[in-house]
Amino acid sequence: MTTITAPNSRHRLLKLLDRYSSLWVLLVFVSLFQVVVGTGLLHNPAIPAPTAVFANLYHGLFEGQHLLFLATLDTLGRLLLGYGVAVICGAMLGMFAGRYPDFASALNPIVALWIPLPAIVTIPVLSLWLSADEAVIVLTVIFSGWIPVYLGALQGARSISVHQLWVMRAYGASEWSQVCKVIIPGAFVHMIPSLRVGMGYAWRAVIAAEIIVQHGRGIGITIFAAREFFDVPTMYAGVLMIAVLGLALDHLVFPAVERATIKRWGLLA
Repeated sequence: MTTITAPNSRHRLLKLLDRYSSLWVLLVFVSLFQVVVGTGLLHNPAIPAPTAVFANLYHGLFEGQHLLFLATLDTLGRLLLGYGVAVICGAMLGMFAGRYPDFASALNPIVALWIPLPAIVTIPVLSLWLSADEAVIVLTVIFSGWIPVYLGALQGARSISVHQLWVMRAYGASEWSQVCKVIIPGAFVHMIPSLRVGMGYAWRAVIAAEIIVQHGRGIGITIFAAREFFDVPTMYAGVLMIAVLGLALDHLVFPAVERATIKRWGLLA
């Protein structure tokens, strides 16, 4: 009985270690770093112990005035607003360009100029144009996120077979019906990777814009303020918050959207 159970237990343990290998590596690294800093082997005021960072993260989220929690809400609000507009504009332009080559040709020079242009360089220009700092941050997010969405929608619209549209027209389907039942579903399935890329660009843009513009609350503003007052653990807590939220969006939100989309339009049994 023991000879049967032991190999099974060992197999389950190895499977568990293999499945969460990245997590174990991270835990080992954090533990070793805590030992090195906590024992004084590495003494640098700019490098706090992980426990101090986690303590500041917990305090900022759940205790006191919840400053980090409120800053996170403001940052996510700007991100979702800007990214939502970028998705709508990029998807509409991309689908239209995918169905009408002349429009795509007219838009190509703008897209070619925009691709190598970092969205962050538009902040000084927008600051001169607009008096509202909040609008500058949101527009920076829009400018950073629309190009990947546009390119994904363009490719998706071009991948739709003309024969599908011919069949719908033969059955008397209107232009709007063709758009809603063929073009949008077909393009959206191909857009999912570009939506993920666009979110990555938008996430970096909103943090950078907050640091530069310095308006209201936000994770970027919190990090910069902590750096100014040499509150190093809070600064690292803000950086950790950015990383955690980014991972959550990439590994939880977008896979769920992908599964729902593919299942919704009949590509998954």
